[in-house]
Amino acid sequence: MLATGALLACGLVAAAATALAPRAGAGTAAVGGALPTRASSNATLRVLAVADAGGGNAPQRAVGDQMAAVHRQRPVDLVIMGGDNIYDNGNLDRIEATFLRPYRELLQAKVPFHAVLGNHDIRTENGDPQVRYPLFGMKGRWYTLRRGPVEFFMLDTNVNAAWQHQLPWLKQALASSTAPWKVVVGHHPIYSSGLYGDDPVAKARLVPWMQRHGVQLYINGHDHNYERSKPIDGITYLTVGGGGASLRPVLPGPNSSRAVSAYSFAELSFTPSDLTIEAWNSQGQRIDQARLARGTSSSR
Repeated sequence: MLATGALLACGLVAAAATALAPRAGAGTAAVGGALPTRASSNATLRVLAVADAGGGNAPQRAVGDQMAAVHRQRPVDLVIMGGDNIYDNGNLDRIEATFLRPYRELLQAKVPFHAVLGNHDIRTENGDPQVRYPLFGMKGRWYTLRRGPVEFFMLDTNVNAAWQHQLPWLKQALASSTAPWKVVVGHHPIYSSGLYGDDPVAKARLVPWMQRHGVQLYINGHDHNYERSKPIDGITYLTVGGGGASLRPVLPGPNSSRAVSAYSFAELSFTPSDLTIEAWNSQGQRIDQARLARGTSSSR
């Protein structure tokens, strides 16, 4: 007889396989592909974003509980996971403690999750088991996801990432996108006031193309804190690394609008014209709030 956790896992994987299966006539996505579009039920797309969460510990469960509380009050359409999904080595043997249990309520409500790989995730078979795991909603090491007014560009930013293939794909995908909101997601920060700081290599590689094609938001983890930057040449940089891993101190820098060391996650509400960013800690307290208007470089 299967244990309770195993039964839950089997049922959730089956549900995910059904939810993620391409619709009739839709092309399947390989590496660098696109997930099938599922339109939001209303004019607002609601998204939760969290990273560095896979500790399977009490802080992760507390954050997961607050994410579920947000969903009960304001139903969300999907969850973005910004990497380091399973500590310490990305091994799916820990999937019950690091994913199924902390996010049980969201999974039972059939809220889809979509992940990117972090540096801890590639320590087991280069992260390939996570890419294949249905509940992580990945269609390759990098892929796009269009939902309502938003297109997400999900990247592999690890040290061994195949940029010779990924970067041409990203340029083409950004150039062809017609979404009002373009959001790039990668595990590693580009601008950060946290431990790792700004990354000049990532800036040189990615920022010119994001600016050229109108990306408004970059979401990352790796630094174990929450930070929202001031818009920098039209792009807001959002660090959501407070998902459960041990926190690190952060001091607001010259690019910071808000920076705090707290177990936390972000709630993003997109309309065709506006984005509202709210951040919540593991006690359910709001630690940040901002509104971005599409087509401007300011937040309020």
